[in-house]
Amino acid sequence: MPKSGSGATREARPLTSRAIEAMLPEAAPYRVPDARTKGLAVRVATDGKRTFDLAFRVKHGKVRRTSLGEWPGTTLEQARDRAHALTSAARKGVDLLADEEEARIEAARRVTVSALIAEYMKRSVRKNGLRTADEIERRLKRALASLLDTRAADVKRRDIRDVLDAVSDEGLEREAEKRRQVIGAMFKWAVGRDLIENDPTAGLKAYDTGAPRDRVLSDDEVRALWAWLDAADLPGGHPEVLRLQLLLGARCGEVAGIEAGEVDRETWVWTLPAARSKNKRQRLTPLVGLAREIVEANWPASGRGPLFTTETGRAMRASNVGQSLLNREDRLPIAKFTTHDLRRTAATKLAEMGIQLDLVAAIVGHEAGGKNVRTLVRHYVHTDQIERKATALLAWDARVREIVEDRQPASKVVDFASARGVA
Repeated sequence: MPKSGSGATREARPLTSRAIEAMLPEAAPYRVPDARTKGLAVRVATDGKRTFDLAFRVKHGKVRRTSLGEWPGTTLEQARDRAHALTSAARKGVDLLADEEEARIEAARRVTVSALIAEYMKRSVRKNGLRTADEIERRLKRALASLLDTRAADVKRRDIRDVLDAVSDEGLEREAEKRRQVIGAMFKWAVGRDLIENDPTAGLKAYDTGAPRDRVLSDDEVRALWAWLDAADLPGGHPEVLRLQLLLGARCGEVAGIEAGEVDRETWVWTLPAARSKNKRQRLTPLVGLAREIVEANWPASGRGPLFTTETGRAMRASNVGQSLLNREDRLPIAKFTTHDLRRTAATKLAEMGIQLDLVAAIVGHEAGGKNVRTLVRHYVHTDQIERKATALLAWDARVREIVEDRQPASKVVDFASARGVA
């Protein structure tokens, strides 16, 4: 039997759906030509996947080979019809595949930046279930507002640099870099999908090095901020989200989106589902002290749904809280900070209290230790350390109370050797 990259070619036979279904995978792939349609065959892969392919020669040209789709998504009748169209054109000297490719490229040239954003969001961002989908779409539309009606294929690197430089010139280096990254991701995707031929963001310099930020609020700043939240005229739920974030060390979006169904009111443990977790891993957090009081005070009357909502009734997002702070930047009682700085403050002060770093990491949802340790925890050690977390968070709750009440700390170090008998 002759062989090719598609495997050994067997004797041709009149194909039927039943015959294709009976073709079983073997140690090596093989092809079965269709006796009724010249050049058409079914390729059977080692994993059992059956695909139609067609080999044909354009008049006075080279042999072309193309896939016609996977069975049964593509039926035998559809494969034969497509094969007939391609071979009929080839006998007349017409390369239908090349003509279709040219037409596709020309159609792609007519796709505007606005249409490209919509296609990218639909087929990539939302299809992959990214939690930041709405934020990505807003950032793309804001960044490319002046180019929305421009054909995507006509966008030049100079155009992208101009819109990013305008943001950078306002002193917003980090925002310029975020826009560069999301725009670049979209255009790279468009090249991969053959929607455009060149990526206009290739070669653009980074606007921000992405160096780790180190803003940690001092005790005085925590005290001032805590008091300000009561008188800041923030939208309903926003002060509570910020306080919970400081108390739990969680991400703002994780706290803002808490659902009643995530909280066990018997054990008072909050289960952050993997779908809402940045690292796609479920995380359990004991709700103690002030954190529990905040959750109880904001429990929905129906006993279900989000604890914190916007004015339209939708579950709150990190962007809602962040925008509220940005709108009141000139009224903040402390130097400018971000919601993530509250998370960093909680983690830092937990460590300063003597809480082991592996436990701090578990509380805030990070992985600690070297590669081997992380692999062990991810794949083999399945424990949520509820007791240790509860002990640490109770100690942190007591420290927060001392800070906001301007009292001296009773103890600076948590001794896990004596606390609950955990070493």
